[in-house]
Amino acid sequence: MKVKLNELAAAMRESDVRQSYVDIAKGKVIVLEDDMGEEEALDHVFDIEEDWEHYIPLPNVIDDDMPDIMRGFAESCPREDTKARLLEVLAGPGAVAKFHHQVKHLLLKASWENYLTGRLVEIARDWCEENQLEYEDEER
Repeated sequence: MKVKLNELAAAMRESDVRQSYVDIAKGKVIVLEDDMGEEEALDHVFDIEEDWEHYIPLPNVIDDDMPDIMRGFAESCPREDTKARLLEVLAGPGAVAKFHHQVKHLLLKASWENYLTGRLVEIARDWCEENQLEYEDEER
């Protein structure tokens, strides 16, 4: 079965707060949600433990790759003043919060969301290839 890149990218977007897996037999992304009932969550955990060779945990993309993704977005900005402002906030303490504030202040939220989604799909594609998983690349 093929993994849907958009589903994988969406799970990776929350990888800092939710553990997710790919069921390689079904090509399904499984996200352990906070609002799952205890019994449902335990069922997923037991399924994964019993049949662990059919599940691959997703990496924490947000903690691992987000600084590079934000820097890439800043560097892709066509206006030099905007680029400089974003790169400046990324260089100091509290970079993530300051970056998001500047994106909002500079009215770049839609551009940022599109860029982030595109990068997460690229990361998902690379991850599938590294893990030798077939994938389906859907239109965004």
